[in-house]
Amino acid sequence: MESIDILTGQNVIIRYQSANLLQRAGARLLDYFFIFAILFSLYYFFEGIILDRYPRREINVILMILVYLSAIGYHFIFESILGGKTPGKMIVKIKVTNIDGSIPGIGAYFMRWLLSLVDLILWGGVGALFIILSRNKQRLGDMAAGTIVVKTNPSLSFDLDESYYVFSDDYEPTFTNVDILTDGQIAFITNLLIESKNQNTVNDSIIELAYKVKSILQVESNLKLRTFLETVVKDYNYYATLEI
Repeated sequence: MESIDILTGQNVIIRYQSANLLQRAGARLLDYFFIFAILFSLYYFFEGIILDRYPRREINVILMILVYLSAIGYHFIFESILGGKTPGKMIVKIKVTNIDGSIPGIGAYFMRWLLSLVDLILWGGVGALFIILSRNKQRLGDMAAGTIVVKTNPSLSFDLDESYYVFSDDYEPTFTNVDILTDGQIAFITNLLIESKNQNTVNDSIIELAYKVKSILQVESNLKLRTFLETVVKDYNYYATLEI
């Protein structure tokens, strides 16, 4: 499996496994199924419930509009709402991210959506060709938007303390809103914890970072500052494992 190294703004390298063509095709097929299910549900709703109140001609116009918006805007809408994921991508466990590891903005999702019309030429052959030949497995829309498609769980380029990633069956997260942190922020926290692990005292960087994270999460904690950061990292990785 090929990997992509992303240098974050904190000069921490996050190593993602790039999503291969089969994974991306599988996610798209699943999304086509969900699109069909949405369209079928809309048709059943209007045909079975509203048809008796309005002329069929008006219903057909409404159906055409809804079908068009649902089918065409599906990927743009879900990726914008779910942070780079569609229902199909969530099942396959891949997502869209910026090339620097940050979360894409609406403009990036729109550009991917707009150029998907080109990528889908020849039954998706154009997009598949770009994915196969490009360095970072990007289709044309990804190149224009500055995005890549990767597996959802990144790893760090330095040695990891497995205590941040191994969970007991009865593990209960302490901080439930850690998902507002980004992969890059968690990587930075983890890197600092590893670098300072052999120090006997809590250094200024740990203190400053702990209070910064508390501010972001808007939480109070009686845990020691280092223990607090370790708990945040472990909670984040726990939820990432569950794909929440």
